[in-house]
Amino acid sequence: MTTEPDIDAEKQKLLRHLVTFDARIRYPAPYVAFAGKPSSQIFENGWHYDGLGYRNDVTVGPRGRAEAARVFIVGDSTLVDGLDTADTVPGRVQTVLRQSLGAGAHVYNFGAISNCLNQAIMLITTKLIDLEPDAIVILAGGTDIFQPWTFDPRPGQPYNQFAIEAIHDDLFSQGTDTRAASIVDQRAMLEILFSRLRNLRLVTCWKEAAWEWEVVRNFELSVDRIGRLSTGIGIPIHLVLQPMVVRKPALSEEERSFATLEFLEYLDRQYTRLKAVVGNYERKFGRRKFFTVHDLSDLFFDHTDSVFTDIVHYNAGGRQRMAEELVSLLNIVRPGAA
Repeated sequence: MTTEPDIDAEKQKLLRHLVTFDARIRYPAPYVAFAGKPSSQIFENGWHYDGLGYRNDVTVGPRGRAEAARVFIVGDSTLVDGLDTADTVPGRVQTVLRQSLGAGAHVYNFGAISNCLNQAIMLITTKLIDLEPDAIVILAGGTDIFQPWTFDPRPGQPYNQFAIEAIHDDLFSQGTDTRAASIVDQRAMLEILFSRLRNLRLVTCWKEAAWEWEVVRNFELSVDRIGRLSTGIGIPIHLVLQPMVVRKPALSEEERSFATLEFLEYLDRQYTRLKAVVGNYERKFGRRKFFTVHDLSDLFFDHTDSVFTDIVHYNAGGRQRMAEELVSLLNIVRPGAA
């Protein structure tokens, strides 16, 4: 039974996390829930967002004749991380590709902070397939399992969906005398958000074994959803199970301090299950011409030094290693080469 101190602690935890709802980095966007605020800058980070809300120097447009290769990389904040666009994982992929393909190789970054796999699928199907990429890479797995633990507990939902529903209900419900008054009061807003979150956690049996397996099942369904869609899309799509700190046995002292033991044990259980989903995909669903799954979760398995900066982000050396692995799985050759 949940006690009052437990409820108060959870409420204060939610209050601390409200800063992550920052509209500059999670600005409402059609179909995909959110991206960065289009054509804006985050001065304290040195980030620039393009006209669509992604970290590119220029907004992607119709493909030009000079583009020898066009690659789109879709995922979460691990793609946003970097001092400048060249320092991000997609920026580093472009640098490596240009060593073999020349300046005509273009890699576009479609990473959005807190993006989950279902959001990536919506972005691909509603926008990216019309822009003639040679290949699309999706980094997935991390947010799909750790966000339901802290935020919206419904697997596959955008992490802040519960807040959007609660605020919309409070602001626009007809016949409510207190309509909109609570939104301008932070304490009242916190109560509304926490009430919604707590009810969803009760309904979904949050943290129970059945809920954990539902998180995994939803990931598997999402993986096969984009797999089935790939047949009609007709563009090579590579889905990558991304690295996470729990897949690195030799943790540095800093890496061991990233989260509570309970949370790390949950992540370890879930990532073991996601590895099975990826490893068994073709045997269970069959081989698909335009869709390939890759398990890079153990990319830093043998590293003994610090690589991760939190449970899922990695340092500059880690970004370079990740970029090199992505280039190798893309296997794009210069046009006209044998």
